[in-house]
Amino acid sequence: MTKIKIYSFFCLLFIVVSSCGANYGNKLESEELDIYFTDIKHEEIAKKIALYWKDNKLLGSQKQYLQLDHKKEVLLLKIIPTEKFEPGKFSFDERALLKGLQDSLQKVVAPNYIEIVIAKSNFDPIYNIND
Repeated sequence: MTKIKIYSFFCLLFIVVSSCGANYGNKLESEELDIYFTDIKHEEIAKKIALYWKDNKLLGSQKQYLQLDHKKEVLLLKIIPTEKFEPGKFSFDERALLKGLQDSLQKVVAPNYIEIVIAKSNFDPIYNIND
């Protein structure tokens, strides 16, 4: 009887632990880039963004993580920076570069509207360039 209780406990523990893991959505995966998307209807847009990233040589030496999320009618492209990000030290020129990237990506995701958001490692927003 004791073995059954122990087995049941570990099965229950496994179910609880596996269900508590972070879910960032569905994922397109490559060696250089992972793009998560929280809504399955955005899979084609995620593919277009992945191709855009590759075609425009935005892949770096470190693996990059992006998430395509939405807020009402706006697509949010959340980017986890590969280096430490401090919003207070974010220069006008850096913001202008991201705004240019956002404007260029807008053509890829049209007719949807997209905003670039710098995010923590769990995709919680740190900085939205449009705010």
